[in-house]
Amino acid sequence: MRRFSRWKNPGFFLCRSTGVKLFIGHIPAGYITTKAVFQILPRGYTEKIHLKYALFWGMLGSIFPDLDMFYFYFIDNSRHLHHGYWTHLPFYYLCIFFLLFSISFAFRKHSLKIYLTVFSMNIFIHLFLDTIAGKIRWLYPFSSHDFVFFNVPARHHWWVWNFVFHWTFLFEIILTAIALFLIIRDIRRSNKTVIMTRADIC
Repeated sequence: MRRFSRWKNPGFFLCRSTGVKLFIGHIPAGYITTKAVFQILPRGYTEKIHLKYALFWGMLGSIFPDLDMFYFYFIDNSRHLHHGYWTHLPFYYLCIFFLLFSISFAFRKHSLKIYLTVFSMNIFIHLFLDTIAGKIRWLYPFSSHDFVFFNVPARHHWWVWNFVFHWTFLFEIILTAIALFLIIRDIRRSNKTVIMTRADIC
């Protein structure tokens, strides 16, 4: 797996952290994004698409870049920060998705285009969320500049607490709360529909 040996300032990652900067927010963000796509797209585009499959691909995309953690722990032996692997470099995803979208258009696979859309959108949202308090090389290979919105100071012995107790963790709490709200709302609507259907039958 392609990786950079070290970031220019490895001390930024605080106490030999893995480079993970979002702990609970990625999957909720994937759920919210996928639901939003189905709300925004015209009904004609999504009426033959199963939402549950779209949610699967969307939430898979929301955590896909972090699957490199298996490589980080079991193969790389934690020698390199995982935000330096190709799985956290937008350039490679642009190349891969350009190829896949070209194939889907060539073979006129409408469902594939929808699933690719939610999968790819969630990958880039993952990378954007990682940029809040972590380093992402958005301009690679044209520049090795590391983009980050907020620097999280090292105030706790265990590096995880540095992020959990930092105000940017509020973003994750908000994302999780919104996702839970949508799930509860959908469950209530589904139950209401079932009750109304049973009443009509009776």
